[in-house]
Amino acid sequence: MSYHWRTITSLSQLTENEIERCFSESDSPFNSLTFLSLLEQHGCVGGRSGWQPSHQLLLKDQQAVGLLIGYIKLHSYGEYVFDWSWADAYQRNGLQYYPKFLSAIPFTPVPTKKWLSNSSLSEQDALSMFLAEQPLGDISGIHYNYPQKPIDFDCKQWIERHGCQFHWFNKHVETGARYTDFDDFLGSLTARKRKNIRKERNKVSQHGINCQWRTGSEVTEGELTAFYQFYQATYLKRGQQGYLNLAFFRHLFQEMDANIRLLVCYKDVTPVAAALYFVDNHALYGRYWGCFDEYDVLHFEACYYQGIEYCIAHQIPCFNPGTQGEHKIPRGFEPVVTYSYHHLQLDPFQDAVSRFCQEEKIHNSEYMQACRERLPYKKVQNTSGTL
Repeated sequence: MSYHWRTITSLSQLTENEIERCFSESDSPFNSLTFLSLLEQHGCVGGRSGWQPSHQLLLKDQQAVGLLIGYIKLHSYGEYVFDWSWADAYQRNGLQYYPKFLSAIPFTPVPTKKWLSNSSLSEQDALSMFLAEQPLGDISGIHYNYPQKPIDFDCKQWIERHGCQFHWFNKHVETGARYTDFDDFLGSLTARKRKNIRKERNKVSQHGINCQWRTGSEVTEGELTAFYQFYQATYLKRGQQGYLNLAFFRHLFQEMDANIRLLVCYKDVTPVAAALYFVDNHALYGRYWGCFDEYDVLHFEACYYQGIEYCIAHQIPCFNPGTQGEHKIPRGFEPVVTYSYHHLQLDPFQDAVSRFCQEEKIHNSEYMQACRERLPYKKVQNTSGTL
């Protein structure tokens, strides 16, 4: 019996049996066959996008064992694990950093599985096998972003890198129970933070804005168009263009209705802002937000408070609103470690990046501790009766 890898340049190349063996293990909206296939079908990956599908199907005696979601990358956009300085170092030495192999969900900094298998072969074992065989040829390295949890790799072969996101947890700091309503959540905060959040929410009401939730199939054509315009406007403010096109979103809303939640913010009968969320049994995921006119604190209402309220109402344990943003801390979002793993083919760069990431881990740990000290929750008494 022998294993070998087969490169899949489009998910349409998979047989029904291979799809069943692999995607039956999908555990989030983002590693689903539908989401990944729609990215391909609507040109969000492939073509000139710089994301060339290069999924790796592991076979054993011609039977599918599992699929490693992957792409050949020609740049570092849309990854949220920043390695531009590594690419610059290669260039300064007259070397090419691109192409590289990246196992990640495009444009999606959500910890989730990229190794999909109903076999006993673990994520760690599959990636180690993939690295040992290196079936891709002339690439600078292999990168694995946002696993669900840390992986116990051989530290000489893989560099572990730490990052930080801010997540909200539906768990009362005093009782450990889930919150009963938004006021119950506010009751867990210090008086000053509680007062500030109420003040911000009142401002949105004073603007005459009301927020309405839609599932994918409930979104009207007018709301879809408005959302897409808001989405593009957010990128244009930074001199960029959104990675995803209108056809992708239209098809996504139809095909993934159960996982889509669009928050549309109305002033009278006119949409003035919108925020796109995904949802599953594990979490609510905040993804894209946009508006034309600036309304004070509307961003906080649409992207944070409405999401928290939704999680409480639907008993969802976690709210992942996306990357970065220290402004999330006073609103109850806690720092959590994110992970990525990297192997560079050239030993001098592997060693240099490894040293950099070790130092970065120390700074990241100190930063996260400083963030925890700024959380707005009341202090909880311990068993000795002291704070």
